[in-house]
Amino acid sequence: MRIFQPPKFKKCTHQRNLFRVQYNIADQQYRLSVNYSLIPELYANSTDVSCFYSEIFREKNDSYVSIRSPIYFVHEWIVPRHIMGVIVECHLHKNISNVIQRDAFSFVQYPEYRNEENDAKRAQSQPSVILIGIDSMSRVNFQRTMPLTAKFVRQTGWYEMLGYNKVGDNTLPNLLALLTGSSLRQVADFCNIKKTGCLDALTYLWNHYKNAGYLTAYAEDISAISTFNYLLPGFVRQPVDYYLRPFLQATEQTMKTVKHFGYSYCVGRKPSFRYVFDFCQQMIQRFITETPKPLFGLFWTNSFSHDDFSGPASVDKHFVKYLNDFKQLGLFEKAIVILFSDHGQRQGQLMEFPTSFLEERLPMLYIHLPAWFHQKYPKASKALEKNQRRLCSTFDLHLTLKDVLLTSNPRLTFPSASPCMGTSSLFYELPKERRCGEACIAEHWCTCESYVQVSVEGLEHLGSIIVYRINQVLSKSNVKGLCHRLKLGKVLRIEHKQHFDESGNKIQSSTDTFRLKFTTLPNGGLFRATIECDQSETVVDIQEDFITRLNSYGNESYCVSENALKRFCVCLNSQVKYDDVMYVADDLDSMSNTLDTL
Repeated sequence: MRIFQPPKFKKCTHQRNLFRVQYNIADQQYRLSVNYSLIPELYANSTDVSCFYSEIFREKNDSYVSIRSPIYFVHEWIVPRHIMGVIVECHLHKNISNVIQRDAFSFVQYPEYRNEENDAKRAQSQPSVILIGIDSMSRVNFQRTMPLTAKFVRQTGWYEMLGYNKVGDNTLPNLLALLTGSSLRQVADFCNIKKTGCLDALTYLWNHYKNAGYLTAYAEDISAISTFNYLLPGFVRQPVDYYLRPFLQATEQTMKTVKHFGYSYCVGRKPSFRYVFDFCQQMIQRFITETPKPLFGLFWTNSFSHDDFSGPASVDKHFVKYLNDFKQLGLFEKAIVILFSDHGQRQGQLMEFPTSFLEERLPMLYIHLPAWFHQKYPKASKALEKNQRRLCSTFDLHLTLKDVLLTSNPRLTFPSASPCMGTSSLFYELPKERRCGEACIAEHWCTCESYVQVSVEGLEHLGSIIVYRINQVLSKSNVKGLCHRLKLGKVLRIEHKQHFDESGNKIQSSTDTFRLKFTTLPNGGLFRATIECDQSETVVDIQEDFITRLNSYGNESYCVSENALKRFCVCLNSQVKYDDVMYVADDLDSMSNTLDTL
Protein backbone atom coordinates (compact mmCIF):
# COMPACT_ATOMS: atom_id res chain seq x y z
CA MET A 1 0.00 0.00 0.00
CA ARG A 2 1.61 3.19 -1.15
CA ILE A 3 0.59 5.29 1.85
CA PHE A 4 2.32 2.83 4.22
CA GLN A 5 5.80 4.13 5.02
CA PRO A 6 7.16 2.15 8.00
CA PRO A 7 8.62 4.67 10.47
CA LYS A 8 11.89 4.05 12.26
CA PHE A 9 12.00 3.28 15.97
CA LYS A 10 12.44 6.42 18.06
CA LYS A 11 14.98 6.11 20.86
CA CYS A 12 14.32 8.26 23.92
CA THR A 13 17.93 8.48 25.09
CA HIS A 14 21.44 7.60 23.97
CA GLN A 15 22.88 7.70 27.50
CA ARG A 16 23.89 4.58 29.35
CA ASN A 17 21.92 3.75 32.49
CA LEU A 18 23.27 5.33 35.65
CA PHE A 19 20.86 3.36 37.87
CA ARG A 20 20.47 -0.38 38.15
CA VAL A 21 17.67 -2.41 39.76
CA GLN A 22 18.11 -6.05 40.82
CA TYR A 23 15.76 -8.43 42.59
CA ASN A 24 17.03 -10.80 45.26
CA ILE A 25 14.87 -13.93 45.25
CA ALA A 26 16.18 -15.15 48.63
CA ASP A 27 15.05 -12.10 50.62
CA GLN A 28 12.37 -11.11 48.07
CA GLN A 29 13.54 -7.51 47.84
CA TYR A 30 14.72 -5.07 45.21
CA ARG A 31 18.08 -3.33 45.33
CA LEU A 32 18.69 -0.04 43.53
CA SER A 33 22.30 0.97 42.94
CA VAL A 34 24.23 3.80 41.27
CA ASN A 35 27.03 3.15 38.80
CA TYR A 36 29.36 5.92 39.98
CA SER A 37 32.02 4.95 37.43
CA LEU A 38 29.67 6.18 34.70
CA ILE A 39 29.31 9.70 36.11
CA PRO A 40 32.44 11.18 34.45
CA GLU A 41 31.07 9.97 31.10
CA LEU A 42 27.73 11.67 31.71
CA TYR A 43 29.17 14.81 33.28
CA ALA A 44 32.83 15.44 32.60
CA ASN A 45 35.25 15.94 35.49
CA SER A 46 32.68 15.52 38.21
CA THR A 47 32.57 12.93 40.98
CA ASP A 48 31.00 15.10 43.69
CA VAL A 49 27.34 14.10 43.23
CA SER A 50 24.29 13.43 45.38
CA CYS A 51 21.60 10.85 44.57
CA PHE A 52 18.10 10.48 45.94
CA TYR A 53 14.85 8.60 45.51
CA SER A 54 11.27 9.88 45.86
CA GLU A 55 8.52 7.39 46.59
CA ILE A 56 5.38 7.38 44.42
CA PHE A 57 2.09 6.44 46.04
CA ARG A 58 -1.60 6.52 45.20
CA GLU A 59 -3.87 8.71 47.28
CA LYS A 60 -7.67 8.67 47.59
CA ASN A 61 -8.60 7.91 43.97
CA ASP A 62 -7.35 7.80 40.37
CA SER A 63 -7.00 11.57 40.17
CA TYR A 64 -4.50 11.88 42.98
CA VAL A 65 -0.92 10.69 43.07
CA SER A 66 1.80 11.91 45.40
CA ILE A 67 5.58 11.96 45.30
CA ARG A 68 7.28 12.05 48.69
CA SER A 69 10.18 14.35 49.54
CA PRO A 70 13.61 13.21 48.31
CA ILE A 71 15.63 10.83 50.48
CA TYR A 72 19.34 10.70 49.71
CA PHE A 73 21.32 7.47 49.57
CA VAL A 74 24.85 6.38 48.67
CA HIS A 75 25.80 3.49 46.37
CA GLU A 76 22.90 1.11 47.09
CA TRP A 77 19.41 1.25 48.53
CA ILE A 78 17.35 -1.78 49.58
CA VAL A 79 13.78 -1.00 48.52
CA PRO A 80 11.20 -1.53 51.30
CA ARG A 81 8.41 -3.92 50.32
CA HIS A 82 5.64 -1.32 50.56
CA ILE A 83 7.09 0.90 47.80
CA MET A 84 5.44 0.47 44.37
CA GLY A 85 7.54 2.97 42.44
CA VAL A 86 10.15 5.72 42.68
CA ILE A 87 11.67 8.65 40.85
CA VAL A 88 15.47 8.59 41.24
CA GLU A 89 17.99 11.30 40.42
CA CYS A 90 21.66 12.17 40.71
CA HIS A 91 22.74 15.81 40.55
CA LEU A 92 25.81 17.87 41.34
CA HIS A 93 26.24 18.07 45.08
CA LYS A 94 26.47 21.85 45.10
CA ASN A 95 23.89 22.52 42.37
CA ILE A 96 20.60 20.63 42.63
CA SER A 97 19.37 22.02 39.30
CA ASN A 98 22.29 20.42 37.45
CA VAL A 99 20.79 16.95 36.95
CA ILE A 100 23.11 14.23 35.72
CA GLN A 101 20.38 11.65 35.19
CA ARG A 102 16.78 11.11 36.30
CA ASP A 103 14.88 7.84 35.97
CA ALA A 104 11.79 6.03 37.23
CA PHE A 105 11.25 2.43 38.35
CA SER A 106 8.15 0.43 39.25
CA PHE A 107 8.35 -2.55 41.60
CA VAL A 108 6.24 -5.69 41.72
CA GLN A 109 6.56 -6.39 45.43
CA TYR A 110 6.05 -9.82 46.94
CA PRO A 111 2.55 -10.02 48.46
CA GLU A 112 2.03 -10.49 52.14
CA TYR A 113 -0.48 -12.82 53.80
CA ARG A 114 -0.54 -15.40 51.01
CA ASN A 115 -0.95 -19.13 51.63
CA GLU A 116 2.12 -20.40 49.80
CA GLU A 117 0.97 -24.03 49.80
CA ASN A 118 -2.42 -23.14 48.27
CA ASP A 119 -0.75 -20.85 45.71
CA ALA A 120 1.55 -23.66 44.60
CA LYS A 121 -1.41 -26.04 44.16
CA ARG A 122 -3.48 -23.48 42.27
CA ALA A 123 -0.58 -22.69 39.95
CA GLN A 124 -0.43 -26.37 38.92
CA SER A 125 -4.12 -26.72 38.09
CA GLN A 126 -5.28 -23.18 37.27
CA PRO A 127 -3.70 -21.41 34.31
CA SER A 128 -2.59 -17.82 34.68
CA VAL A 129 -4.31 -15.49 32.21
CA ILE A 130 -2.35 -12.67 30.58
CA LEU A 131 -4.10 -10.24 28.23
CA ILE A 132 -1.84 -8.08 26.06
CA GLY A 133 -3.66 -5.32 24.21
CA ILE A 134 -2.68 -2.95 21.40
CA ASP A 135 -5.21 -0.17 20.84
CA SER A 136 -6.73 0.45 17.37
CA MET A 137 -5.20 -2.60 15.70
CA SER A 138 -7.20 -4.44 13.05
CA ARG A 139 -6.28 -7.99 12.10
CA VAL A 140 -5.20 -6.75 8.67
CA ASN A 141 -3.14 -3.84 9.96
CA PHE A 142 -1.45 -6.10 12.51
CA GLN A 143 -0.15 -8.32 9.71
CA ARG A 144 0.71 -5.26 7.61
CA THR A 145 2.70 -3.38 10.26
CA MET A 146 3.95 -6.06 12.69
CA PRO A 147 5.05 -9.04 10.56
CA LEU A 148 7.57 -10.31 13.15
CA THR A 149 4.98 -10.38 15.91
CA ALA A 150 2.43 -11.89 13.50
CA LYS A 151 4.92 -14.68 12.75
CA PHE A 152 5.38 -15.32 16.49
CA VAL A 153 1.65 -15.87 17.04
CA ARG A 154 1.45 -18.32 14.15
CA GLN A 155 3.41 -20.85 16.24
CA THR A 156 1.84 -24.03 17.60
CA GLY A 157 -0.58 -23.38 20.42
CA TRP A 158 -1.95 -20.10 19.05
CA TYR A 159 -5.41 -19.61 17.54
CA GLU A 160 -6.22 -16.65 15.31
CA MET A 161 -9.88 -15.69 15.51
CA LEU A 162 -10.58 -14.59 11.94
CA GLY A 163 -14.21 -13.69 12.60
CA TYR A 164 -13.68 -11.53 15.67
CA ASN A 165 -15.99 -8.49 15.39
CA LYS A 166 -16.08 -5.45 17.68
CA VAL A 167 -19.29 -4.52 19.54
CA GLY A 168 -18.90 -0.76 20.00
CA ASP A 169 -17.30 2.31 18.51
CA ASN A 170 -14.27 3.05 20.66
CA THR A 171 -12.24 1.50 23.47
CA LEU A 172 -14.64 1.91 26.38
CA PRO A 173 -17.65 -0.14 25.13
CA ASN A 174 -15.38 -2.89 23.84
CA LEU A 175 -13.26 -3.23 26.98
CA LEU A 176 -16.35 -2.96 29.20
CA ALA A 177 -17.89 -5.83 27.23
CA LEU A 178 -14.72 -7.85 27.71
CA LEU A 179 -14.20 -7.09 31.40
CA THR A 180 -17.80 -6.94 32.65
CA GLY A 181 -19.87 -8.78 30.01
CA SER A 182 -22.18 -5.77 29.88
CA SER A 183 -22.97 -3.28 27.16
CA LEU A 184 -22.63 0.45 27.70
CA ARG A 185 -26.43 0.71 27.86
CA GLN A 186 -26.63 -1.97 30.55
CA VAL A 187 -24.04 -0.09 32.59
CA ALA A 188 -25.99 3.17 32.09
CA ASP A 189 -29.12 1.45 33.43
CA PHE A 190 -27.16 0.42 36.51
CA CYS A 191 -25.37 3.71 37.25
CA ASN A 192 -24.12 6.92 35.66
CA ILE A 193 -20.65 6.11 34.40
CA LYS A 194 -19.63 9.76 34.66
CA LYS A 195 -20.37 9.82 38.39
CA THR A 196 -17.59 9.01 40.84
CA GLY A 197 -18.06 5.52 42.24
CA CYS A 198 -19.97 4.02 39.30
CA LEU A 199 -16.94 2.27 37.84
CA ASP A 200 -16.10 0.85 41.27
CA ALA A 201 -19.62 -0.61 41.56
CA LEU A 202 -19.21 -2.80 38.45
CA THR A 203 -17.96 -6.38 38.63
CA TYR A 204 -14.94 -7.08 36.44
CA LEU A 205 -13.18 -10.25 35.36
CA TRP A 206 -10.33 -9.37 37.72
CA ASN A 207 -12.84 -9.49 40.62
CA HIS A 208 -13.87 -13.03 39.68
CA TYR A 209 -10.25 -14.10 39.35
CA LYS A 210 -9.29 -12.53 42.68
CA ASN A 211 -12.15 -14.40 44.36
CA ALA A 212 -10.71 -17.59 42.87
CA GLY A 213 -7.34 -16.93 44.53
CA TYR A 214 -5.53 -15.14 41.68
CA LEU A 215 -3.28 -12.11 41.99
CA THR A 216 -4.54 -9.37 39.67
CA ALA A 217 -2.79 -6.62 37.65
CA TYR A 218 -3.73 -3.83 35.27
CA ALA A 219 -1.39 -1.47 33.38
CA GLU A 220 -2.14 1.02 30.59
CA ASP A 221 0.16 3.67 29.13
CA ILE A 222 -0.69 7.37 28.50
CA SER A 223 -2.67 8.01 31.68
CA ALA A 224 -4.55 10.99 30.15
CA ILE A 225 -6.47 8.81 27.68
CA SER A 226 -6.63 5.54 29.60
CA THR A 227 -9.87 3.58 29.23
CA PHE A 228 -11.49 4.41 32.55
CA ASN A 229 -10.13 7.94 32.91
CA TYR A 230 -10.61 9.72 29.58
CA LEU A 231 -13.62 12.01 30.23
CA LEU A 232 -14.46 9.65 33.11
CA PRO A 233 -13.73 9.79 36.86
CA GLY A 234 -11.77 6.54 37.05
CA PHE A 235 -11.68 4.36 40.16
CA VAL A 236 -11.93 5.43 43.79
CA ARG A 237 -10.63 2.13 45.12
CA GLN A 238 -7.57 0.56 43.56
CA PRO A 239 -9.17 -1.96 41.18
CA VAL A 240 -6.46 -4.67 41.24
CA ASP A 241 -3.58 -5.86 43.40
CA TYR A 242 -0.93 -4.38 41.10
CA TYR A 243 -1.97 -1.12 39.46
CA LEU A 244 0.50 0.84 37.33
CA ARG A 245 -1.54 4.02 36.81
CA PRO A 246 -0.20 6.01 39.83
CA PHE A 247 3.37 5.27 38.81
CA LEU A 248 2.76 6.39 35.22
CA GLN A 249 0.96 9.54 36.34
CA ALA A 250 3.90 10.55 38.53
CA THR A 251 6.40 9.66 35.83
CA GLU A 252 4.58 11.73 33.21
CA GLN A 253 4.43 14.67 35.62
CA THR A 254 8.10 14.66 36.61
CA MET A 255 9.98 13.34 33.59
CA LYS A 256 10.58 15.03 30.27
CA THR A 257 8.08 13.86 27.65
CA VAL A 258 8.42 13.85 23.87
CA LYS A 259 5.40 13.57 21.57
CA HIS A 260 5.41 11.06 18.73
CA PHE A 261 2.49 9.47 16.86
CA GLY A 262 0.26 12.13 18.43
CA TYR A 263 0.90 11.33 22.11
CA SER A 264 3.53 11.42 24.85
CA TYR A 265 5.66 8.67 23.40
CA CYS A 266 8.89 9.21 25.34
CA VAL A 267 8.38 9.53 29.08
CA GLY A 268 11.79 10.19 30.54
CA ARG A 269 14.34 7.68 29.29
CA LYS A 270 11.89 5.15 27.86
CA PRO A 271 9.01 4.91 25.40
CA SER A 272 5.73 4.85 27.27
CA PHE A 273 4.84 1.31 26.18
CA ARG A 274 8.02 -0.06 27.77
CA TYR A 275 6.80 0.83 31.26
CA VAL A 276 3.73 -1.35 30.66
CA PHE A 277 5.60 -4.36 29.28
CA ASP A 278 8.50 -4.08 31.73
CA PHE A 279 5.83 -4.19 34.45
CA CYS A 280 4.28 -7.24 32.74
CA GLN A 281 7.71 -8.91 32.61
CA GLN A 282 8.21 -8.30 36.33
CA MET A 283 4.83 -9.90 37.06
CA ILE A 284 5.79 -12.96 35.02
CA GLN A 285 9.21 -13.21 36.70
CA ARG A 286 7.80 -12.88 40.24
CA PHE A 287 4.71 -15.07 40.04
CA ILE A 288 5.08 -17.46 37.11
CA THR A 289 8.84 -18.15 36.99
CA GLU A 290 10.19 -17.69 40.53
CA THR A 291 7.32 -18.29 42.96
CA PRO A 292 4.39 -19.72 40.97
CA LYS A 293 1.02 -18.17 41.77
CA PRO A 294 -2.12 -17.89 39.61
CA LEU A 295 -2.10 -14.50 37.94
CA PHE A 296 -4.64 -12.47 35.95
CA GLY A 297 -3.25 -9.40 34.21
CA LEU A 298 -4.32 -6.88 31.57
CA PHE A 299 -1.48 -4.94 29.92
CA TRP A 300 -2.65 -2.32 27.42
CA THR A 301 -0.82 0.16 25.21
CA ASN A 302 -2.10 3.15 23.22
CA SER A 303 1.08 5.12 22.58
CA PHE A 304 2.30 3.83 19.21
CA SER A 305 -0.95 2.72 17.55
CA HIS A 306 -3.87 4.92 18.62
CA ASP A 307 -3.54 7.75 16.09
CA ASP A 308 -1.14 6.43 13.45
CA PHE A 309 -1.84 3.17 11.62
CA SER A 310 1.85 2.87 10.61
CA GLY A 311 3.25 3.47 14.13
CA PRO A 312 3.28 -0.22 15.18
CA ALA A 313 5.83 -0.96 12.44
CA SER A 314 8.45 1.02 14.38
CA VAL A 315 8.15 -1.17 17.50
CA ASP A 316 7.58 -4.58 15.89
CA LYS A 317 11.03 -6.01 16.64
CA HIS A 318 10.94 -4.62 20.19
CA PHE A 319 7.46 -6.01 20.81
CA VAL A 320 8.35 -9.48 19.57
CA LYS A 321 11.45 -9.39 21.80
CA TYR A 322 9.16 -9.00 24.81
CA LEU A 323 7.19 -12.04 23.65
CA ASN A 324 10.41 -14.05 23.25
CA ASP A 325 11.56 -12.94 26.71
CA PHE A 326 8.19 -14.01 28.12
CA LYS A 327 8.67 -17.36 26.40
CA GLN A 328 12.09 -17.78 28.04
CA LEU A 329 10.45 -17.09 31.41
CA GLY A 330 8.02 -19.98 30.81
CA LEU A 331 4.88 -17.89 30.34
CA PHE A 332 3.47 -19.89 27.44
CA GLU A 333 3.94 -23.20 29.26
CA LYS A 334 1.84 -22.07 32.22
CA ALA A 335 -0.57 -19.39 31.04
CA ILE A 336 -3.39 -18.67 28.64
CA VAL A 337 -2.16 -15.61 26.73
CA ILE A 338 -4.41 -13.36 24.67
CA LEU A 339 -3.03 -10.82 22.20
CA PHE A 340 -5.89 -8.62 21.08
CA SER A 341 -7.26 -5.19 20.25
CA ASP A 342 -10.48 -3.30 20.91
CA HIS A 343 -11.12 -2.20 17.30
CA GLY A 344 -9.21 -1.19 14.19
CA GLN A 345 -8.25 2.31 13.10
CA ARG A 346 -11.32 4.53 13.30
CA GLN A 347 -9.88 7.70 11.82
CA GLY A 348 -7.14 8.81 9.45
CA GLN A 349 -5.85 7.69 6.07
CA LEU A 350 -7.19 4.13 6.17
CA MET A 351 -10.74 5.49 6.40
CA GLU A 352 -10.42 6.83 2.85
CA PHE A 353 -10.37 3.29 1.41
CA PRO A 354 -13.45 1.17 0.56
CA THR A 355 -12.09 -1.48 2.95
CA SER A 356 -12.27 0.98 5.86
CA PHE A 357 -15.55 -0.59 7.00
CA LEU A 358 -13.76 -3.89 7.67
CA GLU A 359 -10.55 -2.24 8.89
CA GLU A 360 -12.48 -0.46 11.62
CA ARG A 361 -14.65 -3.38 12.75
CA LEU A 362 -12.37 -6.44 12.73
CA PRO A 363 -9.73 -6.17 15.48
CA MET A 364 -7.06 -8.80 15.96
CA LEU A 365 -7.54 -11.62 18.46
CA TYR A 366 -5.00 -14.39 19.08
CA ILE A 367 -5.45 -16.93 21.88
CA HIS A 368 -2.66 -19.17 23.18
CA LEU A 369 -3.38 -22.31 25.18
CA PRO A 370 -0.52 -24.09 27.01
CA ALA A 371 0.13 -27.72 26.02
CA TRP A 372 -1.12 -29.13 29.32
CA PHE A 373 -4.43 -27.31 28.89
CA HIS A 374 -4.85 -28.91 25.44
CA GLN A 375 -4.32 -32.36 26.94
CA LYS A 376 -6.57 -31.82 29.95
CA TYR A 377 -9.42 -30.10 28.08
CA PRO A 378 -9.32 -31.46 24.50
CA LYS A 379 -12.95 -30.50 23.76
CA ALA A 380 -12.20 -26.86 24.56
CA SER A 381 -9.17 -26.70 22.28
CA LYS A 382 -11.01 -28.52 19.45
CA ALA A 383 -13.90 -26.08 19.70
CA LEU A 384 -11.50 -23.14 19.67
CA GLU A 385 -9.86 -24.54 16.54
CA LYS A 386 -13.22 -24.72 14.74
CA ASN A 387 -14.28 -21.30 16.00
CA GLN A 388 -11.29 -19.64 14.33
CA ARG A 389 -13.36 -19.27 11.14
CA ARG A 390 -16.67 -18.41 12.76
CA LEU A 391 -18.19 -15.12 13.83
CA CYS A 392 -17.42 -14.18 17.43
CA SER A 393 -17.52 -11.07 19.57
CA THR A 394 -16.08 -9.46 22.66
CA PHE A 395 -18.99 -10.84 24.70
CA ASP A 396 -17.94 -14.36 23.66
CA LEU A 397 -14.39 -13.64 24.78
CA HIS A 398 -15.72 -12.48 28.16
CA LEU A 399 -17.57 -15.80 28.63
CA THR A 400 -14.44 -17.69 27.57
CA LEU A 401 -12.40 -16.08 30.32
CA LYS A 402 -15.10 -16.96 32.83
CA ASP A 403 -15.00 -20.51 31.47
CA VAL A 404 -11.28 -20.69 32.30
CA LEU A 405 -12.24 -20.38 35.97
CA LEU A 406 -14.98 -22.99 35.60
CA THR A 407 -12.55 -25.60 34.24
CA SER A 408 -10.86 -25.84 37.63
CA ASN A 409 -13.77 -24.58 39.76
CA PRO A 410 -16.93 -26.13 38.23
CA ARG A 411 -19.08 -25.10 41.19
CA LEU A 412 -18.52 -21.40 40.54
CA THR A 413 -21.56 -19.42 39.47
CA PHE A 414 -21.68 -16.05 37.75
CA PRO A 415 -24.58 -13.61 37.52
CA SER A 416 -25.89 -13.39 33.96
CA ALA A 417 -24.81 -10.07 32.48
CA SER A 418 -24.70 -10.60 28.72
CA PRO A 419 -27.13 -8.42 26.76
CA CYS A 420 -27.76 -11.32 24.32
CA MET A 421 -28.88 -14.92 24.78
CA GLY A 422 -26.80 -16.18 21.85
CA THR A 423 -23.33 -15.36 23.22
CA SER A 424 -21.11 -18.30 24.06
CA SER A 425 -17.72 -19.28 25.41
CA LEU A 426 -15.25 -19.99 22.61
CA PHE A 427 -14.56 -23.34 24.30
CA TYR A 428 -17.86 -24.51 22.77
CA GLU A 429 -18.43 -24.85 19.04
CA LEU A 430 -20.21 -21.83 17.55
CA PRO A 431 -22.88 -22.23 14.82
CA LYS A 432 -21.57 -22.12 11.26
CA GLU A 433 -24.36 -19.80 10.15
CA ARG A 434 -24.19 -17.55 13.17
CA ARG A 435 -25.71 -14.08 12.73
CA CYS A 436 -24.49 -10.86 14.30
CA GLY A 437 -27.51 -10.57 16.59
CA GLU A 438 -26.60 -13.91 18.19
CA ALA A 439 -23.11 -12.60 18.96
CA CYS A 440 -24.56 -9.34 20.32
CA ILE A 441 -23.14 -7.30 17.43
CA ALA A 442 -25.40 -4.44 16.33
CA GLU A 443 -26.16 -3.89 12.63
CA HIS A 444 -23.89 -0.85 12.37
CA TRP A 445 -20.83 -2.84 13.50
CA CYS A 446 -21.69 -6.10 11.73
CA THR A 447 -19.30 -7.13 8.96
CA CYS A 448 -21.29 -10.22 7.89
CA GLU A 449 -24.28 -8.68 6.14
CA SER A 450 -24.35 -8.36 2.38
CA TYR A 451 -24.38 -4.78 1.06
CA VAL A 452 -23.96 -3.49 -2.49
CA GLN A 453 -22.99 0.02 -3.53
CA VAL A 454 -25.81 1.99 -5.15
CA SER A 455 -25.96 5.32 -6.93
CA VAL A 456 -26.01 8.38 -4.69
CA GLU A 457 -28.30 10.17 -7.13
CA GLY A 458 -31.83 10.35 -5.79
CA LEU A 459 -30.81 9.28 -2.27
CA GLU A 460 -28.95 12.41 -1.13
CA HIS A 461 -31.91 13.30 1.08
CA LEU A 462 -30.95 10.40 3.38
CA GLY A 463 -27.74 12.26 4.17
CA SER A 464 -29.71 15.42 4.96
CA ILE A 465 -31.98 13.47 7.32
CA ILE A 466 -28.95 12.10 9.20
CA VAL A 467 -27.45 15.58 9.57
CA TYR A 468 -30.85 16.81 10.81
CA ARG A 469 -30.72 14.03 13.42
CA ILE A 470 -27.22 15.14 14.47
CA ASN A 471 -28.46 18.69 14.97
CA GLN A 472 -31.36 17.35 17.04
CA VAL A 473 -28.91 15.51 19.30
CA LEU A 474 -26.90 18.70 19.82
CA SER A 475 -29.93 20.92 20.43
CA LYS A 476 -31.46 18.52 22.98
CA SER A 477 -28.25 18.07 24.95
CA ASN A 478 -26.71 20.29 27.61
CA VAL A 479 -24.43 21.88 24.98
CA LYS A 480 -27.20 23.80 23.27
CA GLY A 481 -25.92 27.18 22.13
CA LEU A 482 -22.27 26.09 22.19
CA CYS A 483 -22.07 24.29 18.84
CA HIS A 484 -22.62 25.38 15.27
CA ARG A 485 -25.56 23.92 13.35
CA LEU A 486 -24.20 21.41 10.83
CA LYS A 487 -25.10 21.18 7.15
CA LEU A 488 -24.68 18.28 4.77
CA GLY A 489 -21.51 18.59 2.75
CA LYS A 490 -21.52 15.69 0.31
CA VAL A 491 -22.76 12.11 0.25
CA LEU A 492 -19.72 10.10 -0.83
CA ARG A 493 -21.01 6.54 -0.85
CA ILE A 494 -24.29 4.68 -0.27
CA GLU A 495 -24.62 0.91 0.20
CA HIS A 496 -27.88 -1.02 0.27
CA LYS A 497 -28.40 -4.16 2.38
CA GLN A 498 -29.36 -7.31 0.46
CA HIS A 499 -31.84 -9.87 1.82
CA PHE A 500 -31.89 -13.59 0.95
CA ASP A 501 -34.03 -16.60 1.80
CA GLU A 502 -32.64 -19.87 3.19
CA SER A 503 -31.88 -21.07 -0.36
CA GLY A 504 -29.83 -17.99 -1.12
CA ASN A 505 -32.40 -16.33 -3.36
CA LYS A 506 -32.65 -12.55 -3.15
CA ILE A 507 -35.91 -11.38 -1.61
CA GLN A 508 -37.62 -8.08 -0.82
CA SER A 509 -37.84 -6.82 2.73
CA SER A 510 -40.42 -4.56 4.31
CA THR A 511 -37.61 -2.22 5.36
CA ASP A 512 -34.50 -0.99 3.63
CA THR A 513 -31.16 -0.63 5.40
CA PHE A 514 -28.55 1.77 4.02
CA ARG A 515 -24.97 2.61 4.95
CA LEU A 516 -23.92 6.14 4.07
CA LYS A 517 -20.54 7.81 4.04
CA PHE A 518 -20.81 11.60 3.98
CA THR A 519 -19.23 14.91 4.99
CA THR A 520 -20.62 17.82 6.97
CA LEU A 521 -20.10 21.57 7.02
CA PRO A 522 -18.62 23.71 8.48
CA ASN A 523 -16.20 21.24 10.05
CA GLY A 524 -15.41 18.96 7.13
CA GLY A 525 -16.47 16.06 9.33
CA LEU A 526 -16.37 12.61 7.72
CA PHE A 527 -19.05 10.20 8.96
CA ARG A 528 -20.47 6.74 8.37
CA ALA A 529 -24.04 5.93 9.41
CA THR A 530 -26.40 2.97 9.22
CA ILE A 531 -30.11 3.75 8.87
CA GLU A 532 -33.36 1.86 8.32
CA CYS A 533 -36.32 3.23 6.39
CA ASP A 534 -39.57 2.10 4.80
CA GLN A 535 -39.94 1.44 1.09
CA SER A 536 -40.88 5.07 0.43
CA GLU A 537 -37.69 6.25 2.22
CA THR A 538 -39.73 8.80 4.16
CA VAL A 539 -39.88 7.10 7.57
CA VAL A 540 -36.28 6.75 8.71
CA ASP A 541 -34.92 5.16 11.90
CA ILE A 542 -31.56 6.61 12.92
CA GLN A 543 -29.78 5.65 16.15
CA GLU A 544 -27.31 8.20 17.45
CA ASP A 545 -24.82 5.43 18.26
CA PHE A 546 -24.84 4.35 14.62
CA ILE A 547 -23.40 7.64 13.34
CA THR A 548 -19.63 7.35 13.65
CA ARG A 549 -16.88 9.86 12.96
CA LEU A 550 -14.13 8.79 10.53
CA ASN A 551 -11.77 11.77 10.81
CA SER A 552 -10.35 13.66 13.75
CA TYR A 553 -12.30 16.49 15.33
CA GLY A 554 -9.06 17.89 16.78
CA ASN A 555 -9.67 20.94 18.97
CA GLU A 556 -12.85 22.08 17.24
CA SER A 557 -15.04 20.52 19.97
CA TYR A 558 -13.13 21.96 22.94
CA CYS A 559 -16.33 23.47 24.43
CA VAL A 560 -17.97 20.08 25.17
CA SER A 561 -16.77 17.32 27.48
CA GLU A 562 -18.97 14.37 26.46
CA ASN A 563 -17.20 12.05 24.07
CA ALA A 564 -20.44 11.18 22.25
CA LEU A 565 -21.00 14.87 21.43
CA LYS A 566 -17.41 15.77 20.56
CA ARG A 567 -17.69 13.90 17.25
CA PHE A 568 -20.53 16.24 16.17
CA CYS A 569 -19.79 19.60 17.77
CA VAL A 570 -18.03 22.52 16.11
CA CYS A 571 -17.67 25.08 18.88
CA LEU A 572 -18.94 28.51 17.84
CA ASN A 573 -15.60 30.21 18.41
CA SER A 574 -13.45 27.57 16.71
CA GLN A 575 -11.84 28.12 13.34
CA VAL A 576 -12.88 26.01 10.37
CA LYS A 577 -11.44 25.74 6.91
CA TYR A 578 -12.88 25.48 3.39
CA ASP A 579 -10.55 24.94 0.44
CA ASP A 580 -7.60 26.55 2.26
CA VAL A 581 -9.67 29.60 3.29
CA MET A 582 -10.00 30.12 7.06
CA TYR A 583 -13.30 31.30 8.57
CA VAL A 584 -14.37 31.84 12.16
CA ALA A 585 -17.46 29.77 13.02
CA ASP A 586 -19.21 32.78 14.60
CA ASP A 587 -19.45 34.30 11.13
CA LEU A 588 -20.86 31.22 9.44
CA ASP A 589 -24.55 31.85 10.10
CA SER A 590 -24.27 35.01 8.08
CA MET A 591 -22.63 32.99 5.31
CA SER A 592 -25.44 30.43 4.84
CA ASN A 593 -25.80 31.20 1.14
CA THR A 594 -22.08 30.62 0.62
CA LEU A 595 -22.29 27.35 2.56
CA ASP A 596 -25.23 26.12 0.49
CA THR A 597 -23.15 26.78 -2.61
CA LEU A 598 -20.18 24.95 -1.12
